[in-house]
Amino acid sequence: MNCLLCSHAAEDFLGVAFKCTHCSLVFKNPTLYLSTEEDLRRYSLHQNNAEDEGYVKFLGKLLNPLEKFLPSEFTSLDFGCGPGPVLSQLLKEKGGVVSNFDPIFHKNISLLERQFDVVTATEVVEHFKKPEHDWTLLISLVASRGILGIMTEFLEQNIDYHKWWYKNDPTHVAFYNSKTFEFLEDAYGLERLYEDKKSVIIFRKK
Repeated sequence: MNCLLCSHAAEDFLGVAFKCTHCSLVFKNPTLYLSTEEDLRRYSLHQNNAEDEGYVKFLGKLLNPLEKFLPSEFTSLDFGCGPGPVLSQLLKEKGGVVSNFDPIFHKNISLLERQFDVVTATEVVEHFKKPEHDWTLLISLVASRGILGIMTEFLEQNIDYHKWWYKNDPTHVAFYNSKTFEFLEDAYGLERLYEDKKSVIIFRKK
C-alpha cells in the first residue's frame, strides 16, 4: 500500500490502518470507507448552529488564535462548512467577506476557481479520502501570503490509537501529526504560524 498523501510506502499500523513511512499520515483501509450516501446520512445528523454556545466555544479553539493574523478586511472561504456554517458568521463579525463551500450542503463549484485571503477547514481534513488531491485543492484556494486555518484532532505518539475516540467515527479516515504537517509545509510552500499541538494549526502560504 502506498501513502494516499505522498505516495511513499505505507506499512501496517496496529493491524487496523496504514501509516506512511515518509510523512507519517495514518489512514484507514480505503476498502472500508463509507459510500457517499452513507457519508451523507451521517453528516445530516450534525445540528450545529450559532445559538449553540458549546459549539461556538469549540470553534473558538481555531478562531481565537486565528484572529491575530486577520487583516481588517479580508475575503474568506469556509471549506467543508457543513449544513450550518457557524464559523462563517463569526468571521463576518471580524470583517470578513465570507463564502461557504461544502461538497454536499453548499456545492458552489465556482468558488473552487477563486482564491481567498483566509481559508478555514474545521473538522474537515480527517474526512479526506483522497488526501493528495484534497490537500492540493484546499491549498490552491489560499491566495499568496494568505492564511489557512485547520482544526482536526492530531494523532501524536502519546495517543493509544486503539482507545482513541476520534477514530471511531467511520467518516474519519485520515489522521495527522507533527511530521505530516512538516511534509505539507515543504510540499506546498506553507509557513507555520501557530500550533496548539492538539487540534489546531495555522499556516501562511508563501
